[in-house]
Amino acid sequence: VGGHPIAGTEHSGVEASFAALYQGKRCILTPTAHTDQGALVKVMRMWEAAGSEVILMDVVKHDRVVAAISHLPHMVAYSLVNAVEGYDRFDESILKYSAGGFRDFTRIASSDPAMWRDIALMNRDAILEMMDSFNGYFAELRSLVVQGDGEGMRRFFEESKNSRDGIL
Repeated sequence: VGGHPIAGTEHSGVEASFAALYQGKRCILTPTAHTDQGALVKVMRMWEAAGSEVILMDVVKHDRVVAAISHLPHMVAYSLVNAVEGYDRFDESILKYSAGGFRDFTRIASSDPAMWRDIALMNRDAILEMMDSFNGYFAELRSLVVQGDGEGMRRFFEESKNSRDGIL
């Protein structure tokens, strides 16, 4: 029974586990036409006993959903850290000046690089689709900044704020 708990931190391995890791979190199971129903029920009960909300989902939808909510944010966080570290206008690394916002946003860039390499290779098509979508929104925002369109930027930010505040 394929499954994907939507829980965790930027740390990996058994030493990064803790008792409440899955409590109140979602776990996506991806049964197929060949999945043994008894096994599915056992796995569902296991995740529910751990405190998870179990969701059944088609494998293709799962890959696209996690590309959007997990894989793209990791790709963006890794890229942002590299962009800031590679910014060479000064004769020093400016990362040392980062504070709350940058640290919060890039926390996941501390995740295991080998694991994320493997994820990016395994879910490449869905990740590329999300990267293209992200690039479109980023280009739109860049255009608003270039044009000095304050009202357009406010609307862009407001739409994002409303979406995030309504879900998370």
